[in-house]
Amino acid sequence: MPENTMDQTEPQAPVAAYIENPAAREKLVSLQWPVRFGETLVTEIRVRRITGKEVQDFFARLKDGGSLMPPTVDCPIEVWDALDADDQAEVDREAADFFPRALKVLLASSLPAGGATPPSSPAP
Repeated sequence: MPENTMDQTEPQAPVAAYIENPAAREKLVSLQWPVRFGETLVTEIRVRRITGKEVQDFFARLKDGGSLMPPTVDCPIEVWDALDADDQAEVDREAADFFPRALKVLLASSLPAGGATPPSSPAP
């Protein structure tokens, strides 16, 4: 059996693991009502697929009573909280397309029967 011939004495640069083809894994959602955040005017929000680790972190955050902002949404929580309700609902709808199956099952089981209330919106 061949031995590993890599020199174990030299420090190795960390290897980054990533998913190929990121273009198919994200989308920009334009805001009808842009939000000012510091010096930045936020006119669009990126929604994307997430990693298994991000799903675990989201479940832990929910368990601890944390934010309901979907982990598929890339923006500071301050921007999320300041979004116009219609913009937030649109981002929710677009983000749902990027939810992994485990998150879809969780959200489906937590919604009222027949209701399609977005995860960030309170139930009526």
